[in-house]
Amino acid sequence: MANSTKFNEELNQKKKRGLRPGWQDRLPVKPVLAAIAAVLVLTVLVLINRPTSTVLSSAELDVIRSAGVLRVGVDDGVAGLYQNGDGYEKAVAEGLAQLIFGHTEGVTPVAVDRYSAPWRMNDGELDLVLMSMQAFSQEGYESSEVPFFTDRCVILAYEPFDSLAGKTIAVLEDTPCETLLYDYLESEEPELNVHPAADYYSMRVMLRAGTVDAVCVPQTVALSWKESRTQILPFAIGNIPYYAIAKKDSVLIDLCNEVFYDWRLDGTFRDWGGRYGVEWGANG
Repeated sequence: MANSTKFNEELNQKKKRGLRPGWQDRLPVKPVLAAIAAVLVLTVLVLINRPTSTVLSSAELDVIRSAGVLRVGVDDGVAGLYQNGDGYEKAVAEGLAQLIFGHTEGVTPVAVDRYSAPWRMNDGELDLVLMSMQAFSQEGYESSEVPFFTDRCVILAYEPFDSLAGKTIAVLEDTPCETLLYDYLESEEPELNVHPAADYYSMRVMLRAGTVDAVCVPQTVALSWKESRTQILPFAIGNIPYYAIAKKDSVLIDLCNEVFYDWRLDGTFRDWGGRYGVEWGANG
């Protein structure tokens, strides 16, 4: 065994010391964490401000670009939304076209109703539909999670009344208005009589003939029907969201979800509403 010397003892002591106390305090931990946080925040901001870059480069939109037209189904003759070739839904369609093509000349609004829209889309005549429905009853379609408009559900009548008790109210079947009216019946007025109708034309005929006491419709529809004697009654029925609808797994739905959310935050919806005389998010 080698003889221990003073030099060896000092060397062993130095080896045993290891890291000096407080070494971690000397590392730039806070600056490193701050830099990481800044990178994360910057990444989030980029994703928020440029959310459509991946969607816009999809093959589906390339097909639409090659055709040079975005065909959007809209409700026709509804005050403020789409009437006489102009309105809120046209503005939404043009906003989407601007993102896809870089201009608005490529958008073609097509007047449809809830019955014709699914088969016209299935036949390849439509790319997207803007309606006050959460989805089509037929399979193979889906709606945006974010609405492009939220309307009030109102009661329209010729004569005012203070209560819906015992009144017969017509409503378009299989629509959000019908759901809200049944909810109102269960929670607020159990003596209300609900009369489901197949279409708006039948509802107008029943109202004019006195077959029903009133109709339950979106406020924009009520304003479209408004005559000198008709009145919107002060009952809080609820709110109706208007969605974009396309074929299942369509990238257009992803695009709508992203831009509808952005347009709500940046005031685009509010500006359009003021221009066309409708209020996005009325009472909701």
